[in-house]
Amino acid sequence: MVSHTEHRVPEDDEQRKLSRLQIDLPIQARLGEGSHLDLEIVDISGSGMQIRSDDFEVLKDGFDAQHNEATFEIRIQARLAWARPEDDGRFVTGWEFNRDLGEPRIG
Repeated sequence: MVSHTEHRVPEDDEQRKLSRLQIDLPIQARLGEGSHLDLEIVDISGSGMQIRSDDFEVLKDGFDAQHNEATFEIRIQARLAWARPEDDGRFVTGWEFNRDLGEPRIG
């Protein structure tokens, strides 16, 4: 078990249960009952994620050291780009993240 005061850095060749998608997405997240923090999701898969923070100490407010886990509430800001109805009455929607990449925007 890794405690909140020590952390294991994964090796580049570490085996992963599922492949990860690198997204480098800025988010706001709250861990447990802590305050919202500006973080970045580096990559994510169905089995986990890597996040980047400016300061590891701020993550401790919402971290349960006894169980070595945290509950994340994640805010992602996005703009509705399109919507498509499905045959069963549900909708699939596409969202554009509000990132200033210097690219022209449609809509």
